[in-house]
Amino acid sequence: MNQQSQKPQDQSDNLNLEDLVSQLTIYVDQEGNIAYNCDWEPSEDGLLAIATILYKLISDDLPAKIFDEIRDQCVLNNAEADFMAIQAIIAKYRDVNKGEDSIVVPPDKIVNL
Repeated sequence: MNQQSQKPQDQSDNLNLEDLVSQLTIYVDQEGNIAYNCDWEPSEDGLLAIATILYKLISDDLPAKIFDEIRDQCVLNNAEADFMAIQAIIAKYRDVNKGEDSIVVPPDKIVNL
């Protein structure tokens, strides 16, 4: 499913790429490698924007909000089977990594954010 958020506060339908002051793109290549691209305008607005993205990812539970929105979109598009498959894959990852201590952001990297 390749669906952008449709919620009013997102306004992705009205998005003009020239208006972006920062962006974080996360993607997976065909070999399954996860990568990202992070960019921001060299301005106070750009710095504030990228800091806001990072804050929401680290401290404001943005991934859970995205997950909930994916579920809602799957329901609206009669793609509940897709959501169930995504949920099952996440559960497998969780089971495989169970018992491993993982920190989202290592303490020594926080000052670099």
